[in-house]
Order: sequence, then structure tokens, then C-alpha cells
Amino acid sequence: MIRLFSLRHYRAKSYGEDLRANLRNVIVPFTAVPLSIFCLNKFFCLCFLIFIYPLWAFIGSIYLSIYDPRKNTVDEHFHEQLLKPNYWFATWRINCTIVAYHSYQKWEQTKKQYDMEDKGRFLIEGKRLNLPITPVLDIPRIMIKHKSIEGGMGINVYNNFAINDGDWIIQKVFENSDFIQRLVTSDAPLSTVRIITSRDASKSSTIKVKTMVFRAGRIRQQTDHNAIFYNIDFNSSHRLSSGTTNRHWYQTGLKSFDTTSMWQGQNYSVHPDSHVQLEGIKWPNVKEMMECVCQAHEKLCPDVPIIGWDVAWTNEDNRLMLLELNISCNFFNGHFDTKEYTNFCYEWFRTLDQ
Repeated sequence: MIRLFSLRHYRAKSYGEDLRANLRNVIVPFTAVPLSIFCLNKFFCLCFLIFIYPLWAFIGSIYLSIYDPRKNTVDEHFHEQLLKPNYWFATWRINCTIVAYHSYQKWEQTKKQYDMEDKGRFLIEGKRLNLPITPVLDIPRIMIKHKSIEGGMGINVYNNFAINDGDWIIQKVFENSDFIQRLVTSDAPLSTVRIITSRDASKSSTIKVKTMVFRAGRIRQQTDHNAIFYNIDFNSSHRLSSGTTNRHWYQTGLKSFDTTSMWQGQNYSVHPDSHVQLEGIKWPNVKEMMECVCQAHEKLCPDVPIIGWDVAWTNEDNRLMLLELNISCNFFNGHFDTKEYTNFCYEWFRTLDQ
């Protein structure tokens, strides 16, 4: 990360700039401190890694020794937090670093592939390749006008990116399939499945699924970014695990000092809004979803090491739709083969260092 800090990033002027942009709303649990402040420059970042992070890891290990149900000792937790952290944020940053390094080293060959993280280009290219992307309204612009405000106010005009060289993706709001709708509340948002696919550093490797998570949206939310995460066992049973959340990483102000949020919110066998038991439910179209994202990875970004896909299962003729891809992706607390993932990371860093 330090080596890459000042180098070009595929979606920013530098890796450091991308860190500052994406860590503004990530709060270290129980501190109210956004991580972006430690990314002002390479010196600040290095000081954080050498001095502040070990201190926080030690304080966290004391807390974990009290509240973590594994009941490990302080030194066992400290060793884990300092050298091999296994929570979502750590693996997210590893994934981000791999793709940042890969894009820097292979820019000439992969520029168009990394451009697919632009939501508009993804939709255009996905349509060209006949992938099941969400459709865009075939109109050059729309006007949204408030029904009561007068005098020319309350009027907004949006140009369609796909037709009128605008900045806005204009789509209808899709609804959950009947199966998903039975699991969440009637006013929950479109609740997607995050699937991570990857390709090993070997040129002859195939696209594989690493993890699969159902993001069960919360009541009266516009998107499923605020959701309960239910891991889907894609290897055998296809059943949902107990649900978890990472909202304590996004608690700002005094809310960040709520020391009960981390552990009391990690066992949602029942969805807290719909009161439906999700743990143990069998997901019916796992193989279809896996084939869909593996095919999309192969067609759109065959050289990119790892990608997160947001897959919607809608009531539009019971269709699967790809909403977007996320190259700097996180696992959303999904289960994955730790040994396989460690080898994947090692081989990519070793290959890119050559």
C-alpha cells in the first residue's frame, strides 16, 4: 500500500487519493475517527501503520477477549488483529490493493477492462455482449417536477448518459422477486446478492466464485447498503447462514461509542424487520447466479484478478439482472476458503512483483 500510495490508480490520480475518497465514511468502531484522516499523505499513512494501528489492535484485543464468544486470550487476539485480521475491512483493503497494483502494472492491456467499474460503460458494454444487465430507459432526458412548487422551482431535468451524453442512468425501479419479497418487508429496497469471482495469477486459470452473500434490505431504505448479510453456501447445501452486519463501521458521532453494536448485531437468524427466519432457508437458483457472474467476468474483464457483482433477482419475468460490478470489492462478511484466498493473494503479489 505504501509503495502504491503516490502511483496512478485506475479510478483516481493516485492510490492515496482513492483511499481518501473511499474511507471518508468508514469509522473505526468505538472511536468516531474516519480512516481517511490517516491517508492525507504517505507519511501519515506510514505512521498510522507503525504506531497507531498496533495500539488500536492491542486495545481491540482486550475488548475481544471479553466479548468474543471464542474466548481467546488477549495475546491470541492481538496476534490475530495485528498480523492476520479476518474481518471484512481487512480483506476489502487487500482486494483493493491487489487490483490497484494489477491495474498499474498491466495498464495498457487492461485499461478498458477497469473502465467497466464506470456504471454507464458497464451497462453499454454489457448490453453489447448480451449480458443480463438492467435495462435503461430509451429516452434522451427526463423532467421531474414537484406537483405543488411554482415559479419555475421544483423542476429538475436529467440527461440520459446512454443517449444524450448525460451523467445520469435513467432506469425504472425494479422490485424483488416473489421469493425474496417473502423474506423482507414490503417496503424494503431491491435486495441483491453479492457474488465475488476471481481468476488466479496463472494465465490458464478459470473464473471461480469465492463467496456469495444475500443482502437483505432494511425497512424503508432506498438501497440495500444498509442490510443484514446472509452467507449462501454455494458449494453444497445452498442454504443461508445466520445474518451479520457491518453497520458499526459506519456509525458517526456519539453512535460510534456504542460498544454493544459489534457483538449484539452478529446473529440475525431472524430478519429484524420482517421477523422471518432466514437462517437455513435454501436459495433456489444458486447455480444460475454463479454461471451468470462467471460468464460476465470472462466477457467483460477476463484479466482482472477479483470482482464483486451485484445480482438482482426481480419480478420482471423472474429475471436475474446484473446491476453493476465492483472491482475494489469487499466480501460483506461472506464465508470463504481462507487458505485458498491466502494463496490467491500471495500468487498475485508475487506475479506482479516480477
